[in-house]
Amino acid sequence: MVRTLLLAACAAAAFNATAQCVPNQLYADSVYGVWPDTTVNFANGMVGVFYSDTLNILVPSNASAIDPSYPSFVTIDSVRMDQLSGLPPGITVNCNSQTTAPCTYLASQVGCGLLEGTPTQAGTFDITIEVTVFINLFGTQAVPRTFTGYSITVLPNTVGIGDIQAVGADKARNVPNPFAGRTDIEFNLTRPSPATITVYNLVGEQIWKDTVQGRSGNNRVPFTANNLDNGMYLFHVEAGGTHSTGRMVVNR
Repeated sequence: MVRTLLLAACAAAAFNATAQCVPNQLYADSVYGVWPDTTVNFANGMVGVFYSDTLNILVPSNASAIDPSYPSFVTIDSVRMDQLSGLPPGITVNCNSQTTAPCTYLASQVGCGLLEGTPTQAGTFDITIEVTVFINLFGTQAVPRTFTGYSITVLPNTVGIGDIQAVGADKARNVPNPFAGRTDIEFNLTRPSPATITVYNLVGEQIWKDTVQGRSGNNRVPFTANNLDNGMYLFHVEAGGTHSTGRMVVNR
């Protein structure tokens, strides 16, 4: 978790902040974390096809969460991304900084970063991130950290740029499936469009609904099972004029 946490800060970095993400407040009740984590990882891309993925982060307030050697009274003020290397050519990262300083995230507030662009080279690209954690210990102390674990795989363009058709919510799926606590409902759009995701039980009762502003490319909307019983549930995605219904399984 330490690695994925600070890693998120870098993923939210930006050198040329043109687009902005909106933090998903679904994570506000968590203690801390990064979504997606290194198990789910970033979505795959394709050469010549516009790519977009969003990373949400929640920096812990207690420094012992990132290094158990710190006493419990040592707190974190903020995390700053210093350098992000290894992104596929054509993809850049824009951070929605929470302070006047560039690419900086405050403790206990949900933040996000936006990875966008059109990949120009196929392959799997490992991402290395260097961050500075500012802790409150006899004043403000700057603690550097380097993390790895994320990657983006860019696939060759097997359809040809001229043959790419509009892809909407009919391609929706959830990953992982089955899942114990959290899954991501994924779909692709060729242009921005509002997307409404609804989850039902098998007797048709609505148990969850969320509307987001879908972006061009890959979209990932998190869903948390909370107190749901084990079993099968249905999700419905409406976006870009298309509809899709899928099945998800809670299995703890």
